[in-house]
Amino acid sequence: MVLIIIIGLILIGILSNYFGKLFEKFKLPSLIGMIIFGMIVGPSFLNFVPKGILNISPYVKDIALVAVLFIGGLGISLNDMKKIGRPAVLLSVVPATIEGFTIAILSMVFLDFSFIQGGILGFIIAAVSPAVLIPSMVELIERKIGEKKGIPKMLLVGASADDTVAITFFTTFMSLYFSKMSGEKTSVLSELLIIPISIILSIIIGFLISLTTKYIFKILKSNILKALLCFFICLGMRWVENSFHIEIFNSLLIIMVYGFFLRTFTEEISKDIQNKMNVIWKYGKLYLFAFVGMAINPFLVGKYFLVGIIILIISLTFRSFGVILSLIGTDLTLKEKLFCVIAYLPKATVQSAKAGIPLQAGVLYGDIMQAISILSVLITAPIGAIGIKLTSTKFLSIDS
Repeated sequence: MVLIIIIGLILIGILSNYFGKLFEKFKLPSLIGMIIFGMIVGPSFLNFVPKGILNISPYVKDIALVAVLFIGGLGISLNDMKKIGRPAVLLSVVPATIEGFTIAILSMVFLDFSFIQGGILGFIIAAVSPAVLIPSMVELIERKIGEKKGIPKMLLVGASADDTVAITFFTTFMSLYFSKMSGEKTSVLSELLIIPISIILSIIIGFLISLTTKYIFKILKSNILKALLCFFICLGMRWVENSFHIEIFNSLLIIMVYGFFLRTFTEEISKDIQNKMNVIWKYGKLYLFAFVGMAINPFLVGKYFLVGIIILIISLTFRSFGVILSLIGTDLTLKEKLFCVIAYLPKATVQSAKAGIPLQAGVLYGDIMQAISILSVLITAPIGAIGIKLTSTKFLSIDS
């Protein structure tokens, strides 16, 4: 069994890379090819992937996601944060909140959901995909596109906290649903307080771990050991969240904050660590996007395709308005703001992970929620990824 898993993972990596390069020849982002490859070989179509690999796929995805989030954090300096602070905070809250509640209302109109059921669906869909947005922004930072105004870094920070907001609202509406079913009372205010508490706690934990790491670096001589230490600390944060499911503990945000403070405390060493993490991401992305594709079941969306498209068009319009609203008072041009709107469209990671939860938990219309959540991935992941690729050089300045 172990040998089959190893061989299977090698083949998935090779073929995922091939599909990615194939799509690049057609001037499309490689991640689209990787996701489509995952859909083809996954359970929905050919079902070629051994169950053992599907069982470990969440862990492999986590390793890749941890790597790119850490790289993103290492790429942000203290001066960047001073420049992008306010709009980044607004981007983490406003677009997701507007979109989530828009879908909640639209679900009552088009799907005959209650407001609570609509809220569950709304905040599955409302999260921007770190798997799509963050690698794209990291690439733009490396190519010095949009760097003068810190646009990729602003979107990096905003997107990492955006998921906290969406997932907290999702958890809140799930709690409200089951408390209503059982006749218990739930305090919405206490549930929503998790959002600021989670963000503040993430900053504190990231700061303390980076400070500790700085002193451990004085003991370690090898830069490879230093990079491994940091990576295992990041994986440890992810393990804590996955194992204990503490609502106020957001490992993804902690990892990015950890990278930011590590760069602040150890400027030179952090650059070398970033180069080594780039190697992990180079291979990790092949599996991240392939496994995202394997989690998608496009056959679920057929019955609700039309109504799903209508809901998505309206909700994404309101989300885009939320992005523009968050950028009021900045020195961004209209084209740069439009780029931010496009970059904030893609869904993939959270939707793949959360789409099936309401159905598994016994929420009424959970099957419809799963179908429309999957549709949001199929529509927005390609549009967002292609849109970022096509507009980045046209809408953003290229710094020398």
